[in-house]
Amino acid sequence: MAELFDQAVFLKFLAALLAIFNPLYGIPIFLSMTKGYSAPERRRVAFIVTGTVIIVGLIAVVIGEEILAVFGIDIPSFRIAGGLIIFGIGMSMLNASDRPQGDQQAVEDGHRKKENIAVVPLAIPLTIGPGTIAITIVYSHTLSDGAEVVTLGTAIVIACLIVGLGLLFADPISRLLGMTMINVITRVMALILVAVAIEMVLTGTFNAIDAHYPGLNSGGGG
Repeated sequence: MAELFDQAVFLKFLAALLAIFNPLYGIPIFLSMTKGYSAPERRRVAFIVTGTVIIVGLIAVVIGEEILAVFGIDIPSFRIAGGLIIFGIGMSMLNASDRPQGDQQAVEDGHRKKENIAVVPLAIPLTIGPGTIAITIVYSHTLSDGAEVVTLGTAIVIACLIVGLGLLFADPISRLLGMTMINVITRVMALILVAVAIEMVLTGTFNAIDAHYPGLNSGGGG
């Protein structure tokens, strides 16, 4: 089992996922978009969001690299691109005074299309988007075929269940913590995201240099 489960990668990936998902950050959006819903209707939306995010995350683990191969994209380039996306997400979370304009637009769209809000936009892209998919594919590249499913799949399921619990208990959590504490936690998560993004960009850059200019990093170019 030790060969199929990498604890170090699991913990690192889980922390990155939770920083991206940031269950507390999504609570005000969820409450706004489900305003006027009954308790059973809100639970149904929360379950659909959770299930959708799990499915999309597992698909990224299983066939993410194959999709990149079809388009001829190598992992170092994708790692850099993903790092830049995640860096942008982290910076927007750090600089947001209340809620990003895109999230407000999603709330307004949700009121116009209530029957569709669980999958789009709550699950995709507000909970799982390009940044999550990018970091999932990058981490899956570091593990063997069996280990990526067990290690990353387990982390995805746990992170998504935490998100689901946050949505199920959104109302009491929001009252208990208040917007000030939610904003503080959001900015801590943002700092984690920025750090993860910088690591991805640096690693991708060095890997790309090694791939295109072998020996340069080790001083063999002279």
